[in-house]
Amino acid sequence: MVKTQRRQEQRQRVLKAKVAMAIYSEYGRVPKEREIDEVYHLTRVLYKVVLGTHFLRKQQQKSGQLPLF
Repeated sequence: MVKTQRRQEQRQRVLKAKVAMAIYSEYGRVPKEREIDEVYHLTRVLYKVVLGTHFLRKQQQKSGQLPLF
């Protein structure tokens, strides 16, 4: 269990680093910690929204609620 928690923390650090590099390449300046945190949380929310929508659609297809084209 300790390894999974450590792995999750490492993934969060990697995602924050990627966010920081994306902000840097877009604006050409080093982003502030607050900016990194805002974008990081936004990406987490959007990921959950997209993943949840995809999962819900697959469930509806399995139960026959959605037409298959």
